[in-house]
Amino acid sequence: MTVSIETLLLISCLSFASGTVDMCLGMGYGFTVTPVLLLMGYDPIQAVPAVLFASFIGGILSSLFNQLLGNVDFRVDGQAFKTSALIGGLGSVGAVVGALLAVGIPEFLLTLYIGLLVTASGTFVLRSKGISFEFTWIKIIAMSILGAFNKGLSGSGFGPIVTTGSLLSGIDEKASVSIQALSELPVSLVGFLTFIYVGTAVEWGVTTALVGGVVVAAPFAAWLVKRMNPERLRSLIGAAALIVGLATLAKLFI
Repeated sequence: MTVSIETLLLISCLSFASGTVDMCLGMGYGFTVTPVLLLMGYDPIQAVPAVLFASFIGGILSSLFNQLLGNVDFRVDGQAFKTSALIGGLGSVGAVVGALLAVGIPEFLLTLYIGLLVTASGTFVLRSKGISFEFTWIKIIAMSILGAFNKGLSGSGFGPIVTTGSLLSGIDEKASVSIQALSELPVSLVGFLTFIYVGTAVEWGVTTALVGGVVVAAPFAAWLVKRMNPERLRSLIGAAALIVGLATLAKLFI
């Protein structure tokens, strides 16, 4: 598929805008970019690998800038890094399974499942304002597998589950966003490589345009996170998850 320079620039701008929101709130990139690529004429089997690879690059840069600006402490022996490693490691398994099953699940059921799950997560975060939660590794393990399975299936669904799940597991707002970015690295890479393994042809022009957008978005988003009030950030995360979930469900009837 031949792509014009104008189209690639448009895709880069879309990637920047979606990437900024995603890196600030821990969700929204795959949910926004994947449908737009489909509307532009790309098949899901072409769009999802491109989104996964861009998410991988964005995760590297977002993690780096969040660390540099003090939004999180990713020391190897610290809780944030260990949590990210666990989520990413277990999540990679879910990404493989999800990618392999992507062509075998009816679109209606997939959309309904992800929409209900994300809507419930966002609603719970908003309703739990002011409530403190105890950190447990069981919660982290459960949401990592669930989020990555969503990621492999559709290129989205990982961020909302991991970010809201981290909040509800007792991790603070800024660290939750940063942990989501780092933990998404292996999940996105494994999902992308799985598509390569099964013979998917990558649209490298579109992929490069998406990467260009997230490269510019990463430092800007990290700066915004640093400036945000934690309570306001928590409310925005919950609202974003609720909007993403409801919009996903709306797809079933439009």
